[in-house]
Amino acid sequence: MSDSGLFAPPARTAPEPDYFADLQLDQLVDAVVAGRERPDLVPAFRVRLTDGPTIRQRQEVVADLADPRLRAALRTFCDDRARCTRQFERADRTRHRPRARRTRLAAVVSYVQVINDVTDALANAAPASTGLRDWLTWLEAYRAGPDFAELAREATALRAELDEIHYTLAISGAEVTAAPFAGQDDLSAAVRATFDRFRADDVEPYRFELRAGIEMEQMDDAVLDLVVQLAPDVFDRVGRFLDAHPTVEPAVIAEVERELQFVLAWLDFIAPLQAAGLPFTRPELGQDGRLEALGTFDVLLAHSLVAAGQQPATNDAVLGDGERMLVITGPNQGGKTTFARTVGQLYHLAALGLPVPGRAVTLHAPDAILTHFERGDRAGDLTSRLEDEVERVAGLLTRVGPRSVVVLNEMFSSTTWVDARTMNTDVLRAVLDADATAVCVTFIDELSRLDPRIVSLVADRDFRVVRARADGEAHAVALAARYGLTRGQLRTRIEAHA
Repeated sequence: MSDSGLFAPPARTAPEPDYFADLQLDQLVDAVVAGRERPDLVPAFRVRLTDGPTIRQRQEVVADLADPRLRAALRTFCDDRARCTRQFERADRTRHRPRARRTRLAAVVSYVQVINDVTDALANAAPASTGLRDWLTWLEAYRAGPDFAELAREATALRAELDEIHYTLAISGAEVTAAPFAGQDDLSAAVRATFDRFRADDVEPYRFELRAGIEMEQMDDAVLDLVVQLAPDVFDRVGRFLDAHPTVEPAVIAEVERELQFVLAWLDFIAPLQAAGLPFTRPELGQDGRLEALGTFDVLLAHSLVAAGQQPATNDAVLGDGERMLVITGPNQGGKTTFARTVGQLYHLAALGLPVPGRAVTLHAPDAILTHFERGDRAGDLTSRLEDEVERVAGLLTRVGPRSVVVLNEMFSSTTWVDARTMNTDVLRAVLDADATAVCVTFIDELSRLDPRIVSLVADRDFRVVRARADGEAHAVALAARYGLTRGQLRTRIEAHA
């Protein structure tokens, strides 16, 4: 196993890709990591993998986690290591030296237990993926090595010695003294025994949490100082042990836990959708340009609908031999933009090595995902909307190549229909000439017949997108909507004046 962990380690820092907002991947990632403050997983969802072998290795680990027993064991590892990390951090923040050392020793003992538990759990689960098998091999060698064995033995022995320190406290006014325990009676047990005789039937317990304030911490520290005086040799050995082991955890442990948290976050997010009957699949990585996504859907929209007791529409996105671009027309509010976003999301999620929405999905790992969605006028802009759009599209075309995925949504709608048709034609031909895989949403039906490499899709008001010849209705509906002449707009005005 390499130092990188199970598979390519998720990025710790990464800027948000340009296409994230257009595809609403920023909102999707925020929803996936909600409630998971540590570690920060947002950068992990931003960086695509670009080579097939690494993506497949990550996919194999995800497939292993379909086993509920293994998933539970690795979730326990993540939770236990997080608690252990908090113990170390609490020790580092504690200024009272004996208490800091006591806390740190407890953290070391917890760490030893975490390693033992996850190694045994992995061995019992017998994972199939190369990543988890390699990690198990690494864990077994690490646990059997002299460094960990010595760490575990000394930490456990010192913790046992501390546990064997028994003492009594004598309180006289404001004076508190400590002395070794000499077999005195347990007065608390006697008090409980006295009151037990007055118990009747069992009653509901009334419990509350008593939070220790700074005063209690100071008193605890003062008592601990007295105990140190009773057994100075034990605390000296604890100090020397901790000084000899300023760090105990190899960096790979934290990397693997972060990788697992990344995968578990996605599996937890899609679990309600799977329970509602929506399919997720391991995408096949095919040759450049091939796209077959059957029964796919927008994950973020589906999550909202399922939470409300509804089901999203599912659609197919297919590019066959010699086909390179999907051109989608149809009425407004028919799901055209959602469909285009879904295709873009598929490529990103597949390049993360994660299960993607759909019954069966085949696509390639893109070297670039390029998007263009219309932006409204913004205060402070020194250029017109059309000029800004032309500049952005021109910049996109300089980066497009054969392995690129391009998602275009209603370009140049702020100009006249004739100019928009001409400009769209030029852009689509440039994308086709670059041999990129593309999706284009437009109200200009003629674009769907521009080239034999284009597949015409038509959306309806039931959010279904199907292969069909554009019939001209999309542009008519777009014009009617622009001037407030759709059936719904007219009915609303008539009813308002009735």
